[in-house]
Amino acid sequence: MSWHRRAGVVLTASLLGGLTASGTAGAATPKEVCGWTSTPVGWVEVKYWDSSQCGSTGGGMYNMKRITDTSGVAAGGTVSACTYSPIPTGFHITKYSSISDCNRSRGVSDYHNRVGLVNLAGLPKGTTKEICGLFEVPTGWTVSNRPKSFDCQQHKYGYPSTYNTMTIRKS
Repeated sequence: MSWHRRAGVVLTASLLGGLTASGTAGAATPKEVCGWTSTPVGWVEVKYWDSSQCGSTGGGMYNMKRITDTSGVAAGGTVSACTYSPIPTGFHITKYSSISDCNRSRGVSDYHNRVGLVNLAGLPKGTTKEICGLFEVPTGWTVSNRPKSFDCQQHKYGYPSTYNTMTIRKS
């Protein structure tokens, strides 16, 4: 990789890292690691691509990923992550969408590849949030409604066929 291209990648990473989280005390600097590297607890994956730094780039899955630390995301704050990313403790999905950075391979999928996550840890009693799913009610929260939402549809096309969202309230 040329010096100019490497400088461009570093600059882009710095700019994107500051835009991937909201409600933070200060967005963490993202790290670029080989795709086979385990993502540390509390970090999320935000981009995949091929790089000669991590060996052969001829396979189906991209061999490089950008990860971001979520430890600075405040209670109620949000962060975006690729759907293949581990979800940190206390975070729950609020939205599915698609972005080219989260394509894990060159193939095309009918499913969304990015999630919006909200940090429910530390929110005060009485707080209400809408999260995706119907079965995993966070500990200390109760369900007040179960609507349908386009935001919580994992498949890219059509109308949600089931009630796929929970409005929850901190007990």
